[in-house]
Amino acid sequence: MKHIVRWDPVEVKDESMPVMYSVRFELDGQSTRMSEQNDKSFVSYMDFRELCVNITETECDFTEKIESFWRGRMKVRAELGSRRSEWVVLPNFQPSKNTIIGPVKSLGLNSHSGNLAVDFSPPFSPIPDVLVIYYNLSYWKEDSEEKKTVDLHSSMTYVLDNLERNTNYCVQVYAYTRSIKGLMSDSVCEKTVTDYTLTVVLVCAFGVVLIFVVISLSVIPDKPLHKALSGIKDWLDGPYRIPPHVINYLVENPSPLVHEESTRHILEEQQCDHISIVEMDLYQDDHEEMPPDHSQSDSENT
Repeated sequence: MKHIVRWDPVEVKDESMPVMYSVRFELDGQSTRMSEQNDKSFVSYMDFRELCVNITETECDFTEKIESFWRGRMKVRAELGSRRSEWVVLPNFQPSKNTIIGPVKSLGLNSHSGNLAVDFSPPFSPIPDVLVIYYNLSYWKEDSEEKKTVDLHSSMTYVLDNLERNTNYCVQVYAYTRSIKGLMSDSVCEKTVTDYTLTVVLVCAFGVVLIFVVISLSVIPDKPLHKALSGIKDWLDGPYRIPPHVINYLVENPSPLVHEESTRHILEEQQCDHISIVEMDLYQDDHEEMPPDHSQSDSENT
């Protein structure tokens, strides 16, 4: 939708004055009537527009000077002082038809849950209100020549679903109107991936339940699981043993504090108390004679 008319320069012998150029656009009857309806500033009896007047360049950019639905003829002439050439008339031109629509911009793919989200921008901006642009999307497996197409109408986003997981897919998009087919974009490829969110949640939930069950059963002494876990723990822990090199070092270099503590511990174990048990009859008969008192050692046991 960029419109520029160019021409070859006019060669003249008199170089004291530059050659000037003028460009005019003459509308046909249909364009004049549509202009009256859509452009309030357009005068109904004016059937042409001056696009460039008295310029020295050999081109005229008239993109912003006519409407996309106008149809008419381009005319160019050269001027040198008071002299003017004849108008050179170009074939009929209508911006919305006699144009090339380029490829879409910023085409991108995002893989999610085995689907591909397609997003892109229009080929140019702003798009005239009277110009309706549609889009066509083609996609295929990277190693396959079979293509599928989707008409997106005016939407610039689309989600490709029901695709094979962990597979590379390629996408191309082109814009078009009812009378013009645009240029195809470069292909963009992306690999579909599997959504592991649900799987991770299920695995975590199962792990939490399993841990809870194991802990619950392991704290009950009567359960076989408690005995098995206790046996495994004893087997893994093993007896506490002092490494041989540490024993050799302690034997060769006994510590006074350790020797004192060991000696005290041995003495404490060897201490004993003497207990004497004396037997006597507290209820004796008055007429009964007392037994002779022998040595005290006979009634004393140690």
